[in-house]
Amino acid sequence: MSVDHPQGKVKQHCVTSDAFLGGKLNVCQPEKGFRAGVDSVLLGAAVDDAPRTLLELGAGVGVAAMTALTYCPALSTALLAEFDPEIVSIGQQNLLDNHYIERARYAVIDIMSSGPERVAHGMVQDHFDSVIANPPYFDEKTVSLPNDNYGKRAHAHGIDCLERWVKAAVSCARAGGEVIFIHRAAELQKLMKYYDRRLGNITILPIVSRPGQQANRVLVRGYKGSKAPCKLLSPLSLHGSEGREFTPQLQAILMGKDKLHW
Repeated sequence: MSVDHPQGKVKQHCVTSDAFLGGKLNVCQPEKGFRAGVDSVLLGAAVDDAPRTLLELGAGVGVAAMTALTYCPALSTALLAEFDPEIVSIGQQNLLDNHYIERARYAVIDIMSSGPERVAHGMVQDHFDSVIANPPYFDEKTVSLPNDNYGKRAHAHGIDCLERWVKAAVSCARAGGEVIFIHRAAELQKLMKYYDRRLGNITILPIVSRPGQQANRVLVRGYKGSKAPCKLLSPLSLHGSEGREFTPQLQAILMGKDKLHW
């Protein structure tokens, strides 16, 4: 359910209030442009069972990180890296409203910044148990972009953006830590090229709308320092063969009843 309402500290974004995880989370987010949804919840639900520290790159209003915080009670510290100060303002209020302000904080930082700049904002190297990201999906030259700067940056990327996101994620993960990206299936070859240089024990979970259909998303997880071989899992279906209802597995995740086991 979404309810439009003004956001006093935010000049450019009309926001809605949306329930996630069966009402366990109530999240304000921009009415137009990039909006958190199933992808964000799956990313947060994909985090390992017992991380103590988490970093989310391009955290937006915080849905993925707060999903991880909800499902992982042992997760004591989450850093949400986001470049847009207005979105950070909304996200900080979300952390407060959902009682995660003691376990999570934002860093106003562009992922494309230099290593020393990222470290200065808390993106410490070789530190985090889990690093997650939902990077921009599209090439900026091939799609029509939203009018607002946040929407543009959230939807599309430049030529070397994905590799730089992976590099930043791996640099911040501790030895043995996990790095999880959700991305377009069409970009899997490129993502694997960047993962394979830096991570091992890589697991690929294709995400399909219905059984038998082509995957349009993938979740990819790798572990820093591992030499274990890659695994390709059976697809995760969002819906059954007919109808609009989510599958029981996905419904349990979206309603806050069970995390993703993979």
